[in-house]
Amino acid sequence: MIIQEVLFYTAKLEELHHFYGSTLGMKVSALDPVEQAFTVQAGSTKMMFKQWNAVAGTEGNGSKPFYHFAWMIPRNRFKEAKQWAASRVTLNSDGKRDETYSVNWDSRSLYFEDPAGNIVELIAHHPLNNEQDWAFSAADILQVCEIGLVSENVSATVKELGKAGLPLWGEGSDTFSPVGDRNGLFIVVKKERVWFFSDQKAQMFPLEATIREVGRLRL
Repeated sequence: MIIQEVLFYTAKLEELHHFYGSTLGMKVSALDPVEQAFTVQAGSTKMMFKQWNAVAGTEGNGSKPFYHFAWMIPRNRFKEAKQWAASRVTLNSDGKRDETYSVNWDSRSLYFEDPAGNIVELIAHHPLNNEQDWAFSAADILQVCEIGLVSENVSATVKELGKAGLPLWGEGSDTFSPVGDRNGLFIVVKKERVWFFSDQKAQMFPLEATIREVGRLRL
């Protein structure tokens, strides 16, 4: 599953524009005063952040949206990517460690949060043939490979995604189910489930994603 574009909402548009452009040094567009939005180029994926109170019906809504998403990095550059991230942000910790290895996925991850509370993951999938031979920089982020999708009913959401041609990846449960494949996943989680390497409970906010050979999904 290849995630070509994703749209998130935020109550901190200017802060995120500065964070992704200046703090992380990623390629960002100028703030669009009409759309109240900007884009970040995360490898092959275009990410758009749009002002939350610009969405019809959300004016005065006290909720501030936040999401989980992951950026894929070269499988042989996790150490360098960690050094790059740690020099710019505070890495999330579970109290003992600030990185994790998944035996089931054969992947290594670290996490941090942006000014809006979005939980950003850098993940190296070791089985993929995407190694690089130079020093890591923001330009070496390969793509968005995970999008957190919060649901009241995980099983029902997985079934709906299946109708769009997206299969369950590995084993799922009533609170956590990955849908797609190693290149791109929706991480479907139960509302109020605490996000991994975070103290934030998952909440439902709208998002849109364009998936290659599937099209645009409004979720």
